[in-house]
Amino acid sequence: MAETLSLADQKLWRIDPGADYGPLNTAARGKVDLGAIRRHWPDILRVVASIHTGTVTAHDALRVLSRDGHPTPLGAAIAAYGRIFKSLHVLSYIDDEPYRRDIKAIRNLQETRHDLGRHVFHGQKGELRQKYHTGMEDQLGALGLVLNCITLWNTVT
Repeated sequence: MAETLSLADQKLWRIDPGADYGPLNTAARGKVDLGAIRRHWPDILRVVASIHTGTVTAHDALRVLSRDGHPTPLGAAIAAYGRIFKSLHVLSYIDDEPYRRDIKAIRNLQETRHDLGRHVFHGQKGELRQKYHTGMEDQLGALGLVLNCITLWNTVT
């Protein structure tokens, strides 16, 4: 269970503040605001549908859900909803050995892709040097395209 040691700083969230979670009481120190989720549920569904259908990009939705680095009430409700699933994920990670193995395999695969990206993106020591957001997006888009081409080439051949 050495993997769980890195979870010591994780905060779990509870729905019922009076519930006894036994040894998890110290970890489950956050409370999910179900009232906020209920109040904003129709808006949460609209945001999800808008992103899913491509009406709004995820980037634009995130800009609307926070102001000056702080979440709007709708953004706070979405964060509260996400805390439920974060807690379930952490608990599954702790309790389920095959789940941990799957996550480790995915992390290894991602790290291999990042290594390839660092190798391909050798110019300017692998640093994004554009002073504007669009330029960085262009650089990352081009890098992603090259990495996908390399992956396709290695898969087909």
